[in-house]
Amino acid sequence: GLLGRMGLAAGDSRAPVMRLKGGMLIYKDIVSGDEMMSDSFPIEEVDGVMLKVTTKSVVKGAVDIDIGANAAAGDGEAGAGEDEGVDDAAVRVNDVVDAFNLQSMGGFDKKGILAWVKGYLKVIKERLDKSDPDRSAVFQEKSQKWVKEVLLKAPEDFEFYSGPSFNTEGALAMMVYEGENLAPHCYLFKDGLDEEKC
Repeated sequence: GLLGRMGLAAGDSRAPVMRLKGGMLIYKDIVSGDEMMSDSFPIEEVDGVMLKVTTKSVVKGAVDIDIGANAAAGDGEAGAGEDEGVDDAAVRVNDVVDAFNLQSMGGFDKKGILAWVKGYLKVIKERLDKSDPDRSAVFQEKSQKWVKEVLLKAPEDFEFYSGPSFNTEGALAMMVYEGENLAPHCYLFKDGLDEEKC
């Protein structure tokens, strides 16, 4: 019957209707299982091993409702930039940090970064050695290059975030202000994350 056919379409991940309904990829840390990212944020791949996410600073709280009302009344532009009448509950947050309840670990010095990154990359390497040895070699080379050329070049510029479980053995989101951006880019090691459709 019709329900059967609908059920079949909904269960088939190739059905384009799933994508339209907002089927989304969630990226979970392979160590903690924490959700760290989703493809509803602007993500680009860097050098085949890093995910670089463009984050935004957003206002969260009662003001969202006000902006919605202003926009509907046709004066969203005028009202959106003014802080008058903003509810005390409204706060400015980073959209990615807020969406995944990421926990700030602050900054690390070079020694702290190396201690974390060596342990974490080893976990990823061991996993890839079993599942995809060719990928493992590529990952090792390119991830170490990124660590050396980006992360360790200006370690004081990075702020680190764990997932909500506060597990610091696994994925840490690395936030850094680059260029003219008003909000930081967030970097994650691609191979340290499992993709899950939801």
